[in-house]
Amino acid sequence: MNTPTPNNAPDPLAVALSKLDPAPHGFEWNALMFAAGRASKARALLFWQIATAVCALTAAGFAYAYFAR
Repeated sequence: MNTPTPNNAPDPLAVALSKLDPAPHGFEWNALMFAAGRASKARALLFWQIATAVCALTAAGFAYAYFAR
C-alpha cells in the first residue's frame, strides 16, 4: 500500500515531472505532405517531360525541313 509522505511533503516524482518542458516534435507537417505529393507525381511528371521533348524535337525537325529546301 501507498504510505502517505510525512509532513505533507510533495511527491518527488510530481515535482520532477513538473519541471520538464515538452520536446518539439521534430518534423514539419507541410514539408512532409509536400514531399509525399511530389513523390506520388514523379512518374507523371517524367511522362510529360518526355512528351514535351518529343514534340519539341518534331517541331524542330519540321522547321529544319521547311527552311532547308
